[in-house]
Amino acid sequence: MISLDRPRDHDDHTVADFLELLCLVNLDRQVSTDSLRDHIEDNRGDHGFQLSDDQLEDVLGQIRWRIEAFHDWYPFQLTNHGRVVEAPDDLTDNQKRYVSLLICGNLSFFAQTGRQVLTDFFERMSEFVLRELWPSSGVTMTVGKNTTALTGSKANRLNALGKLIGANPHIKDTDFREGDRGDGGIDLAAYVTLDRFEHQNALSALAQCACSRTDWAPKHSEITHTRLRTLLPPTALWIEMLFTPVSFRANSGGWAVPGLVPGVTLVDRLRLVLSLIRGGTENAPALPDLVDTLLGFRLDVV
Repeated sequence: MISLDRPRDHDDHTVADFLELLCLVNLDRQVSTDSLRDHIEDNRGDHGFQLSDDQLEDVLGQIRWRIEAFHDWYPFQLTNHGRVVEAPDDLTDNQKRYVSLLICGNLSFFAQTGRQVLTDFFERMSEFVLRELWPSSGVTMTVGKNTTALTGSKANRLNALGKLIGANPHIKDTDFREGDRGDGGIDLAAYVTLDRFEHQNALSALAQCACSRTDWAPKHSEITHTRLRTLLPPTALWIEMLFTPVSFRANSGGWAVPGLVPGVTLVDRLRLVLSLIRGGTENAPALPDLVDTLLGFRLDVV
């Protein structure tokens, strides 16, 4: 179900995620920094992955920031003079929601067969958060091919979407390869109808949902005006948004690497959680079964 060998890179936020997952599946739900380093040493294979003392301190700094930032949604605490990460046996519903985002941001550790369920869940959760962020007079919707309510061919669905967001589309089935049933790279959409006579030149947004730790940042290119302007000629530019379960944060709370953040409205793990805190979770999407499966799973990993 889960295979935890080593973090996928040396970024503090990446190693902190790995430490959290390791803590959740360990027999006593405790992992010390020494145990973390030993586990990575035992499983690094030919990758040569190592953590220095300074980097371990930085990872603990990341955990301390998360304790402050995520409030009671965060299921982990530091014990033993701040050297051990610990999680309770029983998590609250909101702590399970944090774990669901943690899982979605670390798909590579989970079996390929379960990843589609996770990405579909994250798309629905992102739409739920977009609804909280968007004006209450507006409409939000999923557009991804596995979750959308739009029907018909790809051309029909994109024509319908274009009209809703105030674009001026004239898409034909022959604009795509035969059998192409994709979503045009668009996962979410939102719009506000400003009057009942004219839909153009109004407020709208298109969004991508990106779970991959390695290529979430470039995913925004799929919903840019430059890419879509021939399919969905805008009468007013839509807001470009990117949703990711990755916690791309430095220990200060700012972006981990500001130069890698694309010029879009970015909603990462913290902004997802804060939006859920503000708007409530009463009608939030049900968590995937994998969350409870993971929490019931135990390995003597360290």
